Amino acid sequence: MVTLPLGVTRFHVIVLIVWQLTIFLATQNIFGIFSNYVPKWRCFNNSTVDGFSKDCLVFNSNCTVEYENDYFYSAAVHFKWVCSDLAYLTSVQSQVQFFGVIIGTIVFGFLSDIFGRKPISLLTITMGILITIYCGITENMWHFVFCRFLFGVTVGGALNVTCTFVMELLLPKQRMALRAFFNWGVARLMLTIICYYFNDYKSASIVCGLISLPIVFIILFIIPESPTFLHNKGKIDLMVKSEKKIARISGVPFVSKENLPVIKIESICSVLTNKDLIKKLVVLWVMWFCSCLCGYGMDLYSNEISGNLFINQIFFSITIWASKTILPVLDNKFDWFTRRFLHQTSQGVAVICFAVLSLLVACHYNGILILLINIIGIIFIEYTWDTCYLCGIELMPTNVRSSAMGSCSMVARSGAILAPMLPYLNTFWPGAAYATVAIVGSINLIVSYLYLSESKNVVLGNVDFKKRGDEKEDVTTSFIKDQRQL
Repeated sequence: MVTLPLGVTRFHVIVLIVWQLTIFLATQNIFGIFSNYVPKWRCFNNSTVDGFSKDCLVFNSNCTVEYENDYFYSAAVHFKWVCSDLAYLTSVQSQVQFFGVIIGTIVFGFLSDIFGRKPISLLTITMGILITIYCGITENMWHFVFCRFLFGVTVGGALNVTCTFVMELLLPKQRMALRAFFNWGVARLMLTIICYYFNDYKSASIVCGLISLPIVFIILFIIPESPTFLHNKGKIDLMVKSEKKIARISGVPFVSKENLPVIKIESICSVLTNKDLIKKLVVLWVMWFCSCLCGYGMDLYSNEISGNLFINQIFFSITIWASKTILPVLDNKFDWFTRRFLHQTSQGVAVICFAVLSLLVACHYNGILILLINIIGIIFIEYTWDTCYLCGIELMPTNVRSSAMGSCSMVARSGAILAPMLPYLNTFWPGAAYATVAIVGSINLIVSYLYLSESKNVVLGNVDFKKRGDEKEDVTTSFIKDQRQL
């Protein structure tokens, strides 16, 4: 039998595919890069050819409008939002989507801690796929905007619950690999390629929904409920049944092991009454808010960078993915590569990058350095995102993990709601958007340095309200690891 690194089995590969497709579905959160895309235009007639600009006086004149780089037919153009009384919907449709994400993370995170990871993951992903397809079918502008809100609700739940589900099915040493090889960069590249070949928002939406469809069947028929969740609900018989199915799919014999005693079922309110946990949770809230505001703000602003829309987005995607492949090597080889080190180093580099960008833009520089420094800054913001997810999963107790992650995601999406407004700050000062990201990042760095707890290599099944020490043996998936080491 072929041995894969990090103890990865067939089952883990399936789980990782589910996670990657879930992230791909969630790239609809940045679909505004394309659905809001409006190139510069000019008024063309037989006698003169004017320069390209975004002058609404020209657009609303009765002349024939010619676009400079008509790469993608967007919803903004289709619904005639450009230079009209409805122009505000260009940013509002992104904002209502992020508002929906806030609702989804709260509601579905709470439900998954009650009913389980599998049924809620299945529900949210199925709804998200159907809504995405409908967004590509409807001709009603208000239906489209409302669909973006509903999609936000479902994807908020899907990201939160599925992330918890997947993390509980992986071994501790595989968590960094999850973020390194199955990540936002790959999903963003998939979205860009689809939008290149299906270069209108309608067909791109439909194709995105169809590509995500296999997740439903994989979760429904292949992946069992999280043994960690079942263990902490006291459903030992179902936990053993789930473990046996995982072992069978993994291709290893199942060996029953004695698990830790079932801990008391707690609610999210218990976190708020525990001094140590509320401190950790508040730090996570700050980290998630800052990373989301900065990350989504720069993502949605990236279609304003000069050059070819698709080449720029592909460049962003590939570099983000490639940069993350080094993470599992560093994580497994070096003890000094901790969660704190990753977050603080990454945030520091990002602050420097966007501070420099604010000065360059203020000086009206528009050369290749803008793109290159943007890429470096976004890569390191992505690294801070990795730490947010890892620390959120590793620091919170199993019984409230999904709800706690939901609260983190809720706070983060508050930042996402503000993100579409960052470009408007440039009307006050050319480099204001980049400067804001640098300032917010500095606050994040200070909070992380002072208060972030270390969580590298913790065992998720052992994280509860009573500290048990640094146990390194996973209570629900170690049977896979043990068999592969024989």
